[in-house]
Amino acid sequence: MNDGSRRMPRFLREILRNTIGFVAAPFLIPRTGAFEHVGLAARCAIRFDIWANPDSLFQLRKARQRVAAARASKLMGQKTRVTSASEYVARGTIEHNVEGAQESADLDRPIILVQVATAIERVRKNISALDVLSIGPRSEIELFGIRAAGFAWDRIKAIDLFAYSPLVQTGDVHAIPFPDNKFDIVFLGWVLAYSKDQARAIREVIRVLRPGGIAVVASDYSSDETHSRTKVDSTHMQSSEQMLALFGDHIGYVYFRHEPRLPSIHMIMVAVEIKKP
Repeated sequence: MNDGSRRMPRFLREILRNTIGFVAAPFLIPRTGAFEHVGLAARCAIRFDIWANPDSLFQLRKARQRVAAARASKLMGQKTRVTSASEYVARGTIEHNVEGAQESADLDRPIILVQVATAIERVRKNISALDVLSIGPRSEIELFGIRAAGFAWDRIKAIDLFAYSPLVQTGDVHAIPFPDNKFDIVFLGWVLAYSKDQARAIREVIRVLRPGGIAVVASDYSSDETHSRTKVDSTHMQSSEQMLALFGDHIGYVYFRHEPRLPSIHMIMVAVEIKKP
């Protein structure tokens, strides 16, 4: 951008950018495959839809990944905040996950949890009115996936032991910094392995969920053979039955469960409706 365009008022720059985008719209959509018979009016309408709701781009995996990586590169280190980890957090957890965020801010694994939740009809029908908590997202890509599914930004909260993003506040799953009965859905992806008291962590998840709320929890199969304890004192998880047992008598309904099938399938996941007095 040259000096002249920098001096241009912001609203004029926006008009210019949008005008160029609108004119270029026909060239931004391919004319092959399923798009072969899409006319100019429809192509311009698609461009306008994106302009009117840019968050819709998060529905594209590559868009989520590129934005998450770019923002992490810009924000990490400048604004990273770290909370005081409780005695229940495994040794090495913060260091391990900060390193992971630096190297893999575009890791899109959490989208699996979101897809499971939105397959539930009552979630899909009321999605923009539901309050959601993401615990331990590590990077922003989990939040972009939640937003892409249709949840409203002002109803999405996130906590992690460290945070570089303004979209995430620092907090510990063993003492979630929100009041009772605050959320309709809690996503807890690949967090339990870093807890030395998994039952306490799940009790906190139950506490902040409303009656009938849904917990979507995922972990990878682990054992002393598969996960070294030299850096992180991981707590092993080996089946959905073990995961469900943490909820005790608070299980109202199990929407989904996924078992590991070693040696190639490692994921364990449950989606549970919470029953409360």
